[in-house]
Amino acid sequence: NFFLVIYGLLVDELLKKTLWNPFHIQNEYLKLFVATLFSTLIVLVLGEFIPKAIFRGKNDTLLHFFAPLANFFHTLFQPLARFFVNVSQWILKYLFNVRVDEKSEAFSKVDLEHFFQQTRNQDEESTELNTELFENALSLPMVKIRQCLVPRTEIEAVELDTPLETIRQRFIQTKLSKLIVYKDSIDDLQGYIHQLDFFKKPTDVASIIKPLIAVPESMSATDLMNKFTKERKSIAWVVDEFGGTAGIVTMEDVLEEIFGEIQDEYDTEEFVDKQLAEDEYIFSGRLELDYLNEKYQLDFPEHESETLSGYIINEHGSIPEAKAAIIIQHYKFDVLSVSDTRIEMVKMKLLR
Repeated sequence: NFFLVIYGLLVDELLKKTLWNPFHIQNEYLKLFVATLFSTLIVLVLGEFIPKAIFRGKNDTLLHFFAPLANFFHTLFQPLARFFVNVSQWILKYLFNVRVDEKSEAFSKVDLEHFFQQTRNQDEESTELNTELFENALSLPMVKIRQCLVPRTEIEAVELDTPLETIRQRFIQTKLSKLIVYKDSIDDLQGYIHQLDFFKKPTDVASIIKPLIAVPESMSATDLMNKFTKERKSIAWVVDEFGGTAGIVTMEDVLEEIFGEIQDEYDTEEFVDKQLAEDEYIFSGRLELDYLNEKYQLDFPEHESETLSGYIINEHGSIPEAKAAIIIQHYKFDVLSVSDTRIEMVKMKLLR
């Protein structure tokens, strides 16, 4: 405001010497119109268009030059600015009963998403990767645990009364570091055991069981990460709306939503995704729909099913037999192999 007042006085003095006095202009309305138009054009051209055009062309170089200058003026005028801000907040609070949020965000989530969309226009691969990581992190609060858990059918578990030697052999066979322990059924989990606990020479399974935290499958991934951090855990028991076991989830499963696939103890199976021709593919049924959509620019709906197997079964109404041919929308699926609970491998063709 201080500089705007000075600018207005200088413009008025300049116009007085160049227009008002030489041409003997006395009409106050004409003076106001010309002064407003002249000062506005100067601000737009010299203060908006030209600086923005220059900064867009050489933003990094100019930023290094102007950053110390801007920091100097910020430090110089900060006490004065803080004084006026405090006075205005006091007036709003005690005279007009208006609450002022002192912790306003410099950039909102929408601002950051818009920024990341703009950076996608750049061709540098590292920039695209960093942008994708930031976008994944921003969308993490909307990711539910049910989208990243290990389903109950794939849980490696042992019963509570299983002999220790059998469990030791199970660790060797599966090459896992943790095994889930249940009592009577997989819906009654007791906890988990770690292979390192066998160095303690336990007498039974119960003496080395570590407790599992139970979380609903509707919990968001960010809430789960906060819970893991607060309770110093890295694995949780996911329960469905009926109280049964939906699966288990680890910190690695949540981090994969940000960083992509991380090879851990539950990722021992290699899924097949191969393009045979322009419109023909071979896919494992366990591949996630969002992965296929992103890699092959497909348009599978992701709101009802997480995997390709689940999508086909939901649309077909049952688990198809091997060698069955199924047409769903503009996709033709030839079922290559199935198990008792899911489709293992399909050949897919796009119908034009």
